Amino acid sequence: MKNREVAPSRLHSSLFILHSSFVWFGVLVGALVVFGAFVVSLGQDPLAAMLAIAGGAFGTAQGLNRTIARATPLLLLSAGLLVAFRARFWNIGLNGAMFMGAVTASGIGLYHPDGPGWLILPLMLVGAVLVGALWALVPGVLRVAFGAPEIIVSLMLNYVAARITDFLSISYWKDPGGRGFPGTALLAQDFWLPRLGETNVHLGLLFGSLAMLGVAVLLGRTVWGLEISFVGQSLGTARHLGVNVSRTILMVAAISGGLAGLAGASEVAGLNHRLESGITQDLGYTAILVASLGLLRPAGAALCSFLVAGLLVGGDQLQIRFGLPSALSGVMLWALLYGLINAQALSRGQGARGRGKGSSVEHPLPLSPFPLPPPRSGHGP
Repeated sequence: MKNREVAPSRLHSSLFILHSSFVWFGVLVGALVVFGAFVVSLGQDPLAAMLAIAGGAFGTAQGLNRTIARATPLLLLSAGLLVAFRARFWNIGLNGAMFMGAVTASGIGLYHPDGPGWLILPLMLVGAVLVGALWALVPGVLRVAFGAPEIIVSLMLNYVAARITDFLSISYWKDPGGRGFPGTALLAQDFWLPRLGETNVHLGLLFGSLAMLGVAVLLGRTVWGLEISFVGQSLGTARHLGVNVSRTILMVAAISGGLAGLAGASEVAGLNHRLESGITQDLGYTAILVASLGLLRPAGAALCSFLVAGLLVGGDQLQIRFGLPSALSGVMLWALLYGLINAQALSRGQGARGRGKGSSVEHPLPLSPFPLPPPRSGHGP
């Protein structure tokens, strides 16, 4: 009897994995076609352009070095988004939390230049996590208390954090010896994260890997993860099962913001060694793409962090070798996301028709965060 009960669950999981694989393959082919059409319209060979991107990202030691460095904050950011999106808390504000983490880490380092590295560096990291978590709690609290849409609140906070960073880096904390460069002075070398030899690969990569592993364990092996899934599937059901919905929403908001703050600190202490205007490079938004392309699964998001980073880094080859704008690689990225959104909408439509016949396979997770979430039952979050 037990084996008979387990079999449908395994079949459901296998069908979902098979369906997801076909969806991903179809969307990838469609994105390559769109990218190729743009390249052909500009008079260049699309296959040569794609090979140039791959070679620029993974074909040389320097390219691989840059790709890993770019993937490091994406691992942390996408790990935070997996937790938030699993609960259908649409936190679009990780760019702002990353800014505030970078500001916090820089401030601690700048105001204690003679402090011991063994003390100041951990304080920079912990402070960045706490401030990032508090920053992300703002939309969480407003949703729990007043039902405010977290998408709008968190998005607006991104601009507030960016302006705070700009103000500090070009005025109050500006390096007086920087010859007009919009950034602070370099942090003391004792406050830098250790690097792998002469590369840009620093300790932040370990932080990102551990964060992704921790999220996988949290969501797949713990009671908290089960509660997060209940909240994401149905607020009414979650309440009926005794889940504290408000606490869960605040928890996922804090986790996502804390990891984003750590991403900001790792950029300051591991790569730039100073606070600069635009230090996040809008990676908080790119992480949404990473999490969506990874089908909101830790393993998928980890793989897509490196693939997306490779596209961003390898895109420079389009300009160097073909005279094309490097931003053209972004066409492929957003074509992938657009394809996933439409694939999910089509899947939901077919599922709704199939349920009437008893023949559908429901997806336990959304393929992307952008389609409208299901109506919230009752009042509050």
